[in-house]
Amino acid sequence: MDMREQLRQAFPSYGPHWDAAIDAGVDVSLLLHNLELTPTERIEQLQRMTELYEALRPKDAAGDATNP
Repeated sequence: MDMREQLRQAFPSYGPHWDAAIDAGVDVSLLLHNLELTPTERIEQLQRMTELYEALRPKDAAGDATNP
């Protein structure tokens, strides 16, 4: 079964924009999860992702992050 069909079955329609997001391949379960977080939890999640990004970002010989 297509993931879009699974999302349509798992979540009610919240209107045409919601349906269009599913049709475009957006995992609306992630949207709902993030909306359940408090603002503080969202900032903490962003901080963790930023730290992971910086840890995985390639470094040049001097140890500085390369320009994207």
